[in-house]
Amino acid sequence: MKSDNNQIKRWILPQPLNKEAIDNCKINYTLQKVLCRRGVNLEGELINFLTPSGLPNPEDHFDELNKATKRIIEACNRKEKIAICGDYDADGITSTVLLVELLSKLGANAIPYIPSRNEDGYGLNPKMIDDIHNHQIPLIITVDNGISAFKAIERSKEMAIDLIITDHHKIPENKLDIYALIHPERSPQNSPYRYLAGVGIAFMLARNICKKINYNIEDTTAHVLFCIGTVADMAPLIGANRKWLKEYLPKINTTNNIGIRSIIKKLSIEDNEITSEDIGYKIAPLINAVGRINDPKIIVDLFTNSSEENVNNLTKIIFSINNERKRLTSLIEAEALELAAEEYMKNKKFLVLSKKEWNHGIIGIVAARVVEKYNLPTAILSEANNGIYRGSIRSNNQLKVNLALDECKDILIAHGGHAAAAGLSIKEENIPKLQEILNNIAIREFKNCNLIKSIKPDAHISLAEINNDFYRQLKLLGPFGIMNNTPIFWTRKCRVLDIYNLKGEHLKMKLDDGTAVIDAIKWNYSSTLKINDLIDIAFYIEINQWKKRKKIQLNIIDIKKFTSTIHLQLHKRVYKCNLTKNMKIEITNSKGQTISSDLSQISNKKNVKHDSFTKKILSFAEIALGKTA
Repeated sequence: MKSDNNQIKRWILPQPLNKEAIDNCKINYTLQKVLCRRGVNLEGELINFLTPSGLPNPEDHFDELNKATKRIIEACNRKEKIAICGDYDADGITSTVLLVELLSKLGANAIPYIPSRNEDGYGLNPKMIDDIHNHQIPLIITVDNGISAFKAIERSKEMAIDLIITDHHKIPENKLDIYALIHPERSPQNSPYRYLAGVGIAFMLARNICKKINYNIEDTTAHVLFCIGTVADMAPLIGANRKWLKEYLPKINTTNNIGIRSIIKKLSIEDNEITSEDIGYKIAPLINAVGRINDPKIIVDLFTNSSEENVNNLTKIIFSINNERKRLTSLIEAEALELAAEEYMKNKKFLVLSKKEWNHGIIGIVAARVVEKYNLPTAILSEANNGIYRGSIRSNNQLKVNLALDECKDILIAHGGHAAAAGLSIKEENIPKLQEILNNIAIREFKNCNLIKSIKPDAHISLAEINNDFYRQLKLLGPFGIMNNTPIFWTRKCRVLDIYNLKGEHLKMKLDDGTAVIDAIKWNYSSTLKINDLIDIAFYIEINQWKKRKKIQLNIIDIKKFTSTIHLQLHKRVYKCNLTKNMKIEITNSKGQTISSDLSQISNKKNVKHDSFTKKILSFAEIALGKTA
């Protein structure tokens, strides 16, 4: 199905389901279809999906966890100094605060060390090791970094400092001579701990410590910090991540941490049940903004402060920093999109954009915005203080950018990251060569890929079906995020009853599909829609809260003009599908041959293959025409 939107070009509708896959259970029928299409066996897996079971002993999955735990408990009992070395993003900051808070309560003198993005760059470095040694700190625990800090590792060994690395970035081939390593890649392939972010590893370690000494971890902010860092780092929401998020997300609003409460209040979500969307779009960007353009220790101070006055002042500072981050992002984005348009017109498949003056704390956000616009992997580079260019890369989810950088390592100073996002350092004179190599990699990898931007709705739904009970059941499928995306629904033939243009080119509408009337919003959309226009819509279902009033609304992803005839592509052939006056489905092929959903007209006992294909294409047409979910 084609879209009129200039961004999304196609809707890839879901496969028909065998009726045997649907179970006679209490979950809404449409939601059952969503789960089946996501691979959940309703008969055998539904209960555990909705209420995940307990987790195995992590010491059975991490061979050095027990050793690390004992060393940390020993340090707390001796009231030793412990350096907690984190990173300047939300995952690294929440990990740092989590261990600083807990270990301080347990008697240690836990000291946070977070590098400056501008002065130090990413991760543990020899300068930090020297400072730690000068302060006579005998134990270092890294969180969300350290796995590739070879010079710092060597330096810590020279200084006889015990180094425990907890990290989730790719383990290098180099052998690490350290006290202990706790890393998801070291767990069994099917381990529920396999997808933990940096804060997840810190949380698991903290839980293990508390279990050994019979301390209640819920007397700390650990579970709240785990939720924020996990969602912020876009960790897959399966296994332990799903289990813990499902358990702890509803408790965020009751936290005793006055710094976190202050942020939630300032965001006006203190009366809401905090969701993963609230974290991803409201809380995490605030934390990340500070690390991007200012000193991340401001966030550490906020989350560890016990003074209401200090917390209020720090909250004001953080929101001010975020406003500046938005301003800088807007300026850089405008310039980057202009350069991206030129590269796109040259048919480049990997966009590499650079400008000396761009703030390299912002370029990751801008790279993501360019990917959103052009659906191509994008690298944004700017000059760092040392004259070297730093870059942030974001993928279009069809190319693993960390592996692409591995192929460029001969011209890079440093690189690392994940399949979807990575970073690099490079000399200015090597940037043209980087452009050439990355573009050739993209051409190779996209040879058999369809780069048309598309969405994949999960199920068709009538507006009458969307009510408070449906929304309650929808929430049971959450929390939503990576590997458990928020379900996308679609509805056909919605009449526009009212339409309002909001400030910032947003659209507010009242829609009627013939079964019910509902409010809807479309963000960032310049439209020529008029009252009484008929449209098909793809959307999320959400709660709009305004002045303590809660109301279900649709958050529209894409809009298509309604047509009675749907063009259905199947096996590279296009068929015209429509409903007759008596509501029968009629399908016409390119030769003008027609079949109908009145199977008595098409039954052919001598041609079972033909009969089978007819039933198959009718089942696809049922979905495309909105006759079934």
